[in-house]
Amino acid sequence: MYKKKLTSPGTSIMHRPRCGLAHFIFLFFIQLSAVAQSNTTVTLMDFVKIKPGKTAEAMFFYENNWKPYRDLAIKKGVIQSYQIVKAQPDSVNNFDLILITVYKDSVQFSKSEENFRSILTALRPNGPLLLNDLKPTDFRQNVFARVVRPLYISSIKKKRK
Repeated sequence: MYKKKLTSPGTSIMHRPRCGLAHFIFLFFIQLSAVAQSNTTVTLMDFVKIKPGKTAEAMFFYENNWKPYRDLAIKKGVIQSYQIVKAQPDSVNNFDLILITVYKDSVQFSKSEENFRSILTALRPNGPLLLNDLKPTDFRQNVFARVVRPLYISSIKKKRK
């Protein structure tokens, strides 16, 4: 492992062989592996189009059903976080809202149907609260859904007071 190097007649020092690039690559992959392992969240994004003239019904539904379901899911450890994001109108305008639910990992995500079933039953045993008795299909269209996994996440540090 160590080689002897003569520096002058009769003297020597011990040193390691040079392997800078190989050492760098090894450390890079170790670090990359650690980042990949710590970044295990799974995010479900539902893209929703609200039907014309039905914004009040849609927002009532999300405020009184979707949001409380997720608040309880966070308390029970079923999800990590959630957001409802309003999309800015554009020329395509194929969706108005993005419903975002973040799961701790793929195991938590795979159990979401089972876990939410008990939450829905506990909070709304007679079904969701509806404005004007309109069912969700009457006021919205689920355009598409995507499951995404983040490649990089910034860390947000809270300021101490």
